[in-house]
Amino acid sequence: MRKSGRQEKHMKHLRVNMKKILVSTDFSPHALAAFDAAVSLSRRTGASVHLCHVVEVPDSAGMQNSLSRHKTYGSETLVSADERLRNLVKSESYSDTGATCSIDFGIPFKCVCEKAEKESYDLIVTGSRGMGRLETIVFGSTVQKIVSHAHCPVLIIHENTTSFAPSHIVFGTCAPALQVCGEETLRLFASVYNAMVHFVRVSTKTHFETSRQSKALMAALAETIGLQQYTVSCYNDESIEEGLLHFAEDSGAELIFMPTHGRTGLRHLLRKNVAGTVAKRSDIPVLTCRIADG
Repeated sequence: MRKSGRQEKHMKHLRVNMKKILVSTDFSPHALAAFDAAVSLSRRTGASVHLCHVVEVPDSAGMQNSLSRHKTYGSETLVSADERLRNLVKSESYSDTGATCSIDFGIPFKCVCEKAEKESYDLIVTGSRGMGRLETIVFGSTVQKIVSHAHCPVLIIHENTTSFAPSHIVFGTCAPALQVCGEETLRLFASVYNAMVHFVRVSTKTHFETSRQSKALMAALAETIGLQQYTVSCYNDESIEEGLLHFAEDSGAELIFMPTHGRTGLRHLLRKNVAGTVAKRSDIPVLTCRIADG
């Protein structure tokens, strides 16, 4: 069916906003699910996809020597990884995307974030195996570090994501309306998947807001973004993380989108990165977007 002039203009606008997608892979089931999701988005927006595998190398003064040792003594491993990457991007399931691939050396989250920033990627897609609450608090994860350090939006996909096509998106407006990031990203995902966006503000014992205040802020935000399909809701829970996860479950959402302050180091320990925690505990994909720290 031939697209109308209006539809062609709309799709052209989407391609302008999503040109390059970077996918981090370790060849695990959740990493392959992440590649599937990136390909789905690529086919709908025309964005290019690059698959990156990072060989972990200690972050120390002896980095160059360590790199040399990896290349010399790990040649069989590198050849195997390179072969797996090339076979994946050239396989019949993905050959139409023209995806490219590369192998990098270093600390995985640093390599991914630096590559995304230096090469101007519009989105990072990464897989997550998920952790229990205690395990997340104690150990953290590469995914949480990517969420904390990346300057572009990050899409986290879980192993149980069989196909990425979210028709219902929860947008957690936990930050003040003026600080909300990713308006274009939210609009793009809602448009390409024709999704209903559910705006929600979670109230807790320590972070209370009246329903009247919350709904007014969310309605104003939805109007600013220019969404056609959306709802606004207030949700009470023990914590913001619990509220977002429970609301997503109750609403049958297939994607949670939320801002993150990207705090690192001591600031991260003192003030929780809610987006990183939600990303690790959620059973559905999570999309994050970094906002200025306040």
